[in-house]
Amino acid sequence: MNLLPKVFKKGDVDEFEPSKIMESIIQETGVDEENARKITELVVRRIISSNMKFLSGPHIREIVCSILSENQYEQERKLYTRIGMPLMDYEKILEASQKDSSEKIINPEKIHHWAANQLAEEYTLLRILNDDESKAHLFGDLYIHQLKYFDLRPYNQYWDPRLVLEHGIPPIKNYTNTCKSKPAKNLKEAVDHLANWIGMVQTEFSGNQGLELITVFLAPYIQGLNENKIKEIMKRFIYSINYLSTSSGKNYLKSSLACSPGILPPLLTIPAIGPGGIEIGPYDSYKKECTKLFEIMTQIYTEGDDNNCFFPYPEHLIYYNEEWLIRFEEQYESICKEVLKNQTSSFINIDRHKLLNKMIQSSPNSYLNHGILQKISLNLPRYAFLSQDETKFLELLKTNLEICFEILDKKHAIIGKRLKTGHLPLCSGYLDDHQLFDLDNQELCVGFIGLNEAVQILTNFELHETDTALLLGEKIVKKIHDYCEERSKNEGKNYSLINASSKGAIRRFLRLDSKHFPNLALKNYQKSSHFRAIDTLELNDKIKKQGRFHPWILNDARVEISLRNLQSQKDLMRILNYSCTNTEISSLKYLP
Repeated sequence: MNLLPKVFKKGDVDEFEPSKIMESIIQETGVDEENARKITELVVRRIISSNMKFLSGPHIREIVCSILSENQYEQERKLYTRIGMPLMDYEKILEASQKDSSEKIINPEKIHHWAANQLAEEYTLLRILNDDESKAHLFGDLYIHQLKYFDLRPYNQYWDPRLVLEHGIPPIKNYTNTCKSKPAKNLKEAVDHLANWIGMVQTEFSGNQGLELITVFLAPYIQGLNENKIKEIMKRFIYSINYLSTSSGKNYLKSSLACSPGILPPLLTIPAIGPGGIEIGPYDSYKKECTKLFEIMTQIYTEGDDNNCFFPYPEHLIYYNEEWLIRFEEQYESICKEVLKNQTSSFINIDRHKLLNKMIQSSPNSYLNHGILQKISLNLPRYAFLSQDETKFLELLKTNLEICFEILDKKHAIIGKRLKTGHLPLCSGYLDDHQLFDLDNQELCVGFIGLNEAVQILTNFELHETDTALLLGEKIVKKIHDYCEERSKNEGKNYSLINASSKGAIRRFLRLDSKHFPNLALKNYQKSSHFRAIDTLELNDKIKKQGRFHPWILNDARVEISLRNLQSQKDLMRILNYSCTNTEISSLKYLP
């Protein structure tokens, strides 16, 4: 023992005790006592032979991990390893100036978020996922979105405003971390409550927070107010949500407000929630107020902030369908004016919003809360390059889908556990006799990247170039949809196909594919089922063909349309009308 150094701990110096090493090896890795004793002996011998003068807990753990690896205890090493980061990595971001950083914002909260995110990602890859699942993400076969939050948070959620309007804030019982406010008595209090709710609940989610049908559910609150007062209050509401990013540690807080000029037929006869959380007639009585509020929201988004800059968040989501485009033509023309100025709106065909319609039709009086628990994207160009054959491609696709499903199952189990242990205090809180966050109704989403490039590799043609290429693309998307449907029936969960894919996922796939497969020489992968941006394809033909994929996609099936050749509100209205009458498009967004 005289040959062994002292051990420096947090706030103390202690004697070296080999028995503690052995106990920790048994406890953390499951190695039996005999082998744990042998490993401990090797660790002690190495320390003595190295003539070390200084030891710390992390240092001892590094030596144990080295011994475990040398003796082929690789799984045990993964269980025993320490997660964290090199000092230089932390200092690099700590000492970086704003101009030297690729990040838009550097502040203490963001730096702490970054450090914690590194640790959480390592934990998920080492502890939650198995070797095949971790390798699939690290190698680039698939991409687990928001991996840094995999162990703790659901992905995103869209909230029914009535939840807060009827119950106040927070709407759940027995939540003692904040003061309790009764239901709002007026419009200003109502939007304050809703903005605060978005800020509060964002701490338990990794992605977007949205409010559904805000113009419908706030319609009873604008009675008796003049237009200027309503506009002032709603503009401050948008500011309040926009400001939330400063306290979240993010560059921006993804959020959205879904607006409609009319009230959906199933909602017309249900009780309207008004000031004080009291039912005041049916929503059918507030049609004019709904349209008026829709017009005011359009004005606010068109004008932008006080510096004449547009609001990137909360995103302005606009519901439409064929009937509304005729009945509210003037209101949609104003929205098109907003688009031409700021390109901030996304249009969603309410008739093809599968999730929302399913909830409204089944129980219109229930809260329309819905969300995505997790999403994973598939690297389709890689599968095509590796297979060079349609049959082999579909086999490889199925293999990677099975990995996705297993990862999604783990996410479902983890969030279920977090809800039971109270790690998600708002989501696990109770509203009446049921938990606020309904885990069984959340979507487990599989996305994909580079359908266009995968088809190009397999057929030598891009999606838009031949019917053969387009039909193969449809076949691939339908296959993924069918696998999700089959899994849903077998497991009793909601596996579904999502069209959204992030720029980060695309960049990662491109970087890893160029590294591991140099002959896969493609400069870019298109998002999901999108076509490559080309000027030669007639616009109506493009959106009609793009819409052919949308019946198979439950979430975020969106077509992006360039404004370069659309110069007027009439052009935009023509596209909206065409999308309803001649295509299967679920949603569209105009881009610069």
